[in-house]
Amino acid sequence: MRWILSLAAVGGFIGFIAYLNSVPAPQSGTGQAERQQQRENSTPAVTIKDKARDEPGFRFYDILKDSEVVAPNVDEYTPGPIDQSFAYLVQTGSFRSQQDAERQRAEIAFQGLRAKVDRIDLDTGSTWFRVNVGPYHSRSQMNAAIDKLVSINIQPLVRKVPKEG
Repeated sequence: MRWILSLAAVGGFIGFIAYLNSVPAPQSGTGQAERQQQRENSTPAVTIKDKARDEPGFRFYDILKDSEVVAPNVDEYTPGPIDQSFAYLVQTGSFRSQQDAERQRAEIAFQGLRAKVDRIDLDTGSTWFRVNVGPYHSRSQMNAAIDKLVSINIQPLVRKVPKEG
């Protein structure tokens, strides 16, 4: 069965090549003398179109030479100290078991980050253990920590917390 399909594919390819050889090649255009004769015998509307084709329909380069852009005189921007009232705290996980939270804290410590486990007692009586990294006072520090966490398959949650002091 496979050899029949293979022969059919080869036969189809050869037939396609034969078809392409039988199709007449497009003419590369008429000769220079024939084009000149066609222009002379054409109606005046066609002659106008030919003249319009020779001239550009826009004058951008002429207008550009005559125009001048004057930039306003402004002082250079220098960033000042950032006065933000919050810090970034990166939460890496929340666990019911303190052992699980400590395991993740140790895994984060291997990345050179300092993590802390916080115990959260809810009104419903349940207890959760959050693993937090930070706080960070700049986005660049926070992003560097997030990159390290993502490299060990931890998808952190960024929270803004009020600055202490």
